[in-house]
Amino acid sequence: MKSTSLYKQKFIIKRVLVMSCLSAVLGLAGCPDGSSEKAGQRMDRAAENAGEKIKQATKKADQKIEAAKESLDEKADKAEEYMEESADASKEALEKAGDKIDEATEKSEEKLEGAKESVIEKSETAGEYIDDSVITTKVKAAILGSSWLSASHIDVTTNKGIVVLSGTVDTEQNIARAIEVARSQENVKAVETNLIVSVTESSKK
Repeated sequence: MKSTSLYKQKFIIKRVLVMSCLSAVLGLAGCPDGSSEKAGQRMDRAAENAGEKIKQATKKADQKIEAAKESLDEKADKAEEYMEESADASKEALEKAGDKIDEATEKSEEKLEGAKESVIEKSETAGEYIDDSVITTKVKAAILGSSWLSASHIDVTTNKGIVVLSGTVDTEQNIARAIEVARSQENVKAVETNLIVSVTESSKK
């Protein structure tokens, strides 16, 4: 916009000077013969002045155009620098956002894995508890169903498939029978015994 305005200004100055010269020529043509020489001298001076003014106006216009060009170049450099800084800042912000997303994803995966392990452990524990209860019930039923052991006082506990027998029986043979009955039940891994022989009055007789 500035360079266009300076060009118009320069063009107008030239037109004014040309019109002034034409007016002087026309005025010379209408002068008497005695004053034509003076008029010519005036025209020469006017032409010189016009030329000098044109040079000065042209020089000033060139200076203004150069200054405007330098200003535009400077603004363009600043704009380019600002765009590069903005691009770098945006890139850095995106990288930080990506890092935070990665951290959040990693933490979520860790929490999910921990929850999964906890559920598996609890499920296994619950399953073991159910299996132990079933084993205990089966062993008790088998002991009560045995004609040799029905009169004995045997307590049964199970921990992870290991059956523990405690209480009293009337003979050593019945300790062995109780162990055998418990061992024969499904899912029993081992049998431990704390059974003791209790001699009753009837057995003494």
